[in-house]
Amino acid sequence: MHHTADLSVLNNCRRAHGAGYQHGDRKGCLRGTRETVLNDIESWARDFEKPPVFWLNGLAGTGKSTIAQTVSEQVFAEGLLGASFFCSRDFEDRSDLRFIFSTLAFQLAHKYPTFRSVLIPFLRSNPDIVHESLMNQMEELIVKPLKSADVWTVIIIDALDECKDNEPQSAILSVLGRFVERIPKVKFFITGRPEPRIKDGFRLPLLVDSTDVFVLHDVRPSLINSDIRLFLRHELSEVARRHRLEGWPSNKHINLLCRRAGGLFVYAVATVRFLDNRIHLPTRRLEVIVNLPECTAHEGKTRFNPRSKTTLDLLYTSILKAAFSEDEDDPEADLKVRSTIGTVVLVVNPLPPPAIAELIGLDVQEVTRFLTLVQSLLAFDEDSSQPVKPFHKSFPDFITDPSRCTDARFLVSPKILHLELAMNCLRVMNDGLERNLLSLPDFALNSEVEDLETRVSDRISDGLRYACRSWHSHLTETKGNVTGVISRLRVFLEEKFLAWLEVVSVLGAVSGAIAGLDQLIGWLQEVSGNKELLDTARDYSHFVRTFFEPISVSATHVYHSALELSPFLSVVRKRYYCQRHACLPRVMVGIRESWEEGIIIPSKDRCLSYTWSPCGQFIAAQSREAVEIHDSLSLEPLSTLKLAEPTPDEVTSLLGYSTDGRFIASLSGTSLIIWDIQTGGVVKESDCGGAENTFLVWSLDGSTIGIVGTEDPLFNTSHVVCVYNIASGATHSAGTLESRGKPHLWAYGTSFRVMATERVDQAWTINIFEVGSILTEIESFQIKPILREFESFRMKSREDGFEITSFSQTTHRISCSDLGDFAIMDIRDSRCLLGREGHFGSHCFSYDGSLFAAANTRSVRVWKYTPDRYARWREFPTQNFTDDLRFSPTSSSLLGRTDGVLKLWCLDGPPTDAHRDSSNQVIILSRCCGYIVAGYKWNSAITITNLVSQTPPCVIDTGMAIEKLTLTGNILLALGDGTITAWRVTGEGMVDGVLPGGRAGRGDTIWTIPVQSGWPSLYVQDQTAVIENRGKDIHAYHTETGEVLELIQLNQHPQKHYWGGPLSGNVRRFCKSTPEGGGSLPWDDTLREGWVKDLEGNRLLWLPVEWRNPSYIASPSYNSTAVWLEFYGSWRDWTVFIKF
Repeated sequence: MHHTADLSVLNNCRRAHGAGYQHGDRKGCLRGTRETVLNDIESWARDFEKPPVFWLNGLAGTGKSTIAQTVSEQVFAEGLLGASFFCSRDFEDRSDLRFIFSTLAFQLAHKYPTFRSVLIPFLRSNPDIVHESLMNQMEELIVKPLKSADVWTVIIIDALDECKDNEPQSAILSVLGRFVERIPKVKFFITGRPEPRIKDGFRLPLLVDSTDVFVLHDVRPSLINSDIRLFLRHELSEVARRHRLEGWPSNKHINLLCRRAGGLFVYAVATVRFLDNRIHLPTRRLEVIVNLPECTAHEGKTRFNPRSKTTLDLLYTSILKAAFSEDEDDPEADLKVRSTIGTVVLVVNPLPPPAIAELIGLDVQEVTRFLTLVQSLLAFDEDSSQPVKPFHKSFPDFITDPSRCTDARFLVSPKILHLELAMNCLRVMNDGLERNLLSLPDFALNSEVEDLETRVSDRISDGLRYACRSWHSHLTETKGNVTGVISRLRVFLEEKFLAWLEVVSVLGAVSGAIAGLDQLIGWLQEVSGNKELLDTARDYSHFVRTFFEPISVSATHVYHSALELSPFLSVVRKRYYCQRHACLPRVMVGIRESWEEGIIIPSKDRCLSYTWSPCGQFIAAQSREAVEIHDSLSLEPLSTLKLAEPTPDEVTSLLGYSTDGRFIASLSGTSLIIWDIQTGGVVKESDCGGAENTFLVWSLDGSTIGIVGTEDPLFNTSHVVCVYNIASGATHSAGTLESRGKPHLWAYGTSFRVMATERVDQAWTINIFEVGSILTEIESFQIKPILREFESFRMKSREDGFEITSFSQTTHRISCSDLGDFAIMDIRDSRCLLGREGHFGSHCFSYDGSLFAAANTRSVRVWKYTPDRYARWREFPTQNFTDDLRFSPTSSSLLGRTDGVLKLWCLDGPPTDAHRDSSNQVIILSRCCGYIVAGYKWNSAITITNLVSQTPPCVIDTGMAIEKLTLTGNILLALGDGTITAWRVTGEGMVDGVLPGGRAGRGDTIWTIPVQSGWPSLYVQDQTAVIENRGKDIHAYHTETGEVLELIQLNQHPQKHYWGGPLSGNVRRFCKSTPEGGGSLPWDDTLREGWVKDLEGNRLLWLPVEWRNPSYIASPSYNSTAVWLEFYGSWRDWTVFIKF
């Protein structure tokens, strides 16, 4: 039982499939060949006194992977092979660095029980380890379990150069260098081309002395030629035997082929594959090769010269001509051939023949015939379920290059083929997608569907699966006449979008969907210019980003949660809401009107500080215990950098990316930590003085970090400017500034500049200093004349409150604040660019100064610079004050922090119309769940609406500014203007509060009682109305008579709880906590998980992050058909009803 559970944990760990040496049809070296290098590797693998790392270095086509396969087989036979990972750029997961360590750990766990006993508990508590840094993955998944296992083993990584890696030095090698000495019984055999990042990785100080290097292309030509000759003799003698050929091939032929191979095994392999054909005689095919013109340019020696054909080019051309000689005068056949071969070459992931046929719209038999004719150039299996791919990477390079593939019959134009593939992907999706294609049960998470893999295999063809994952990759490569694409794209967006999200959800490809929609937006802007589709794509991108969490874990919650919670004015809701079943939960209030309210960035803890990466692709957010790196498109966490110690609450934290994006620095109090982003390793830890820090900036060359700290946080006038030298770890104080408000620091040249504000004799001066060994003033601007612009909001009368709040170093513009009021000036010519704008805080400029943002408690506002001033451009409603606003480097997005939660606003779409503040709605549900009572805060009118017919049968003018409403039976209670008033709602045919739809009704006042001020709260249970006066006291009244039932003084009875009248078993009872709890109820586990559940545990609705934190009241309704949730925010409340 435990073994089965362990296997389940291992299988749920994300890893690359098919990466092991035993997968596929890889072949090792022919016996007797490559003996020199194999002997060296065998000696190294057996001798654990030799360096722990072996790098097999070789150019393309020199046989590295074949040798790696042979080494894997040998060390496996000797019981030394622990795990292997054969990288491949043909497959997404096998070219992703994040899957290497998890895949190796998976194999090691199956090999060594002691390794597994350490790994399994860790995976149970850290299931998302694949999202953490490579450093954490290596340590937790490989190093710690291997040290516990205490085994001698060899780990093999082939073709490391084929993994996507933007680091100057290979990230995997950087991590390996840090840990290899800690596991001395483990050896790493690695192959890779001598690309700069691979070479530089092996030259790292931590790795250079721990590595043996064998350079394949430096082996003596005579040895290589001897191996190639032996390979050709052996393989062609087998061909001759099968075809019963005597004395074939001759020594002359072998010598010719060996000479033309030029030291490249790939040429020899391609030749053998071409000659070994079931249909054509090998002798005839050999004549084709022999008759090719001589060429002295060889792949691997000259690297393809575009001005001359190589021997490999000539070979590929001859193979193609021989294969399709019968179709030489058939243009239609040539088109099909190009489509078939081009699809093999250009697809993002290799496809089997049936999927290729489905994608390009040809018969499977016809596609199989074309592939069979050129199978010498492809990895093509007789098993039609196996994917087809080029047998070597040199073939795609050849057939897509017009300077090398000069025969127009075979030349694949990527531009044309990508257009065809985009059209075909859209056709396949439009034809094959439908609502609930997999017949999934309502409310189920994908992981809870036991036969999900079977359903996917049976109902989602390989072609449809590929189209759903990769349509956007081909679309973005499409140029020219795109009319046909636009037509199919429109159908997809208007009819199939949510069905597509269902499929990408079960395929685990929601992150790719977000990236695809972003690519679509860019393509529409550049190529199409279709505004309608562009707005739709932007809306859909918001939809998937906002609801990434529920969509990624449950295909059914695309409709149940994401669509239900989408804004009223969103395109996706208008277009698809009619597809929701009437029996599904409905959120009756709390839905926002548009996407303008921003997207919450998910985080495990409160955000203390954050920063954009220089390229704008990533967002780093620091909490008390870690720094999380998020993708700025999907917002999903990519890696986690853990802090050694939690950050104390009273300590200020700062984050900063290096200008090249490779490193990130965290400064918490006096503790400075620098991480390598790619590996997650700590590069430096230092102590940086004692001031409370307010600015952290990297120098442009990445050698130093500038820091500004304040010595008097209370008055914020004295500031220390320091420079930290990363190499030496020393901190130099450049000087102290006396400045009103915090100075502004930025990188300039090889050092920094800092701007400070000074007041002397009623005059204000802005000084700019060069930061060197000391602070040197280089510019000074008097801004006293500008104060006249502020007379209208009393700046001159309140000069003690004046400060510079933000500064644009690229435009020399400042924002000035005087206790909340602010304006924008150009300090060079004393122009006022924006007059008084009221009480806004958290000011910031975009990098180029073209945009300016500020926030108050109700909104975040963005201004755009026109030729002479800033004009209001965008406004985003908020419910609380947003601080620490920052534009992305490209000014396409804006980030801010609200109550420790990061929120993102996208600026690339058009401004939307002003919208109502839905947070002021006051809505409650009647006892019978047939009616809803609604009003707006501070207004007097109340409407009672039939939920089914949506007709307003009764309107009551309460004569008060409403704060709270509730309805029990036919008694309506309203709280406002310092009173609580009860009405008996009557109307023709009314029974127990139920009003027939469309009938008129009226309200008769029963009683009115004054209550104390102080934001009281109102709750009703059965015939008891409860008012809590914000931690002071609790009053209970009888709803029919207004009689006081109980009065509780909380300061005298801090622990007393109030229970209402008798309740049924399925209603959660109302319970008050102590005053310190602010009237909150105990947390409910289901709500903390982010889901509303019914009594059977079904996840009815995913809750947005901002709905999870406040205290709440939640009660399943009086019958089993509704749930009522009431949330309380920091200063206002809102109510949510889910009806089903």
